[in-house]
Amino acid sequence: MIEGAELIEVESVVAEENQTLIVQFNNGQKKKVDLSSLLKNPPPVFAALREANEFKKVSVNPVGGIQWACGADLSAEYLLSA
Repeated sequence: MIEGAELIEVESVVAEENQTLIVQFNNGQKKKVDLSSLLKNPPPVFAALREANEFKKVSVNPVGGIQWACGADLSAEYLLSA
């Protein structure tokens, strides 16, 4: 890590329709993140998220990214660059 660099973390996340998220970051940035391409042919841990009810169970995890009950998670850096 670069000394003095701000660690970007997710402050809040809300699931929307069509496999998209509204993500608020600790640097003030708010972003709509479309995960439909990731979920088109997902890695096994993300397969459950193709169902809308599972996708809606997203939450902020203790290390500043997001997570789902099925065990899938994404980092703040991934979400910011998506």
